[in-house]
Amino acid sequence: MPAVPKDASSVLLLRDVPGGGIEVLMVRRHSDSDFAADMHVFPGGAVEERDCGEEAAGLCAGLGREEAACVLDGVEDPSLALGLFVAAIRETFEETGILLASDGSGKIVDCRGEAAARFAAYREEMKAGRISFTQMVAREGLKLAVGRLAYFAHWITPEISPIRFDARFFLAAAPLCQEALHDHVETTDHVWISPAEALERSRRGDFAMLPPTFMNLMSIERFASVEEAMASASGKEVTAVAPQVVEENGRLRLVLPGDPDYQS
Repeated sequence: MPAVPKDASSVLLLRDVPGGGIEVLMVRRHSDSDFAADMHVFPGGAVEERDCGEEAAGLCAGLGREEAACVLDGVEDPSLALGLFVAAIRETFEETGILLASDGSGKIVDCRGEAAARFAAYREEMKAGRISFTQMVAREGLKLAVGRLAYFAHWITPEISPIRFDARFFLAAAPLCQEALHDHVETTDHVWISPAEALERSRRGDFAMLPPTFMNLMSIERFASVEEAMASASGKEVTAVAPQVVEENGRLRLVLPGDPDYQS
């Protein structure tokens, strides 16, 4: 029996490049990871129970549960719908230190200077299980900027995989007042890279990626700015992509919807 896919979220953090074009933040997963070991991915991970709870919902700005359910077509549980947004922000903070949360003025929190050390300490406390993400957000008097996430793509891991995810991908503009730093636990490196360079390096074989990562990079490669990328996702109809694996001449091959070998 195929494994049940876990609900998950991932974020393509984007920033403008002087002279035109964009870069996306990617992290390299630890070589001992159970899933996507040593692969370059976007920050993200599985939804946790706390992400869908009342405390998290009360800390969100720009989107409520019912609105989130309208955005994420096919998610019938409004608590889960909003939880997917929350998980995207939590995982991004845990893995990169980038915190998509706003202060009392509505501006994204500045994590430079003294605040950098404070939030780095929070990350260590979270790793040790001494504080939860929502507790940190509440203590700092912040609101999760879920309204700044643009729903972009939906992929479901093939049934053949022992670990599966039902993953939603979001676009977000990277805060200029924060710097990325991988966590040295789940991730061993991070890089700001143009989609075109990441794709070219992947084709050369020195930048390993999973198919959804590769395809999402192809989808954003054409954008000249973060504003253009974010605008493209506004009101976008997102269809779930569920790849299949077929055997061909003794080898396994991934097929996507539209491929002649894809079984609908």
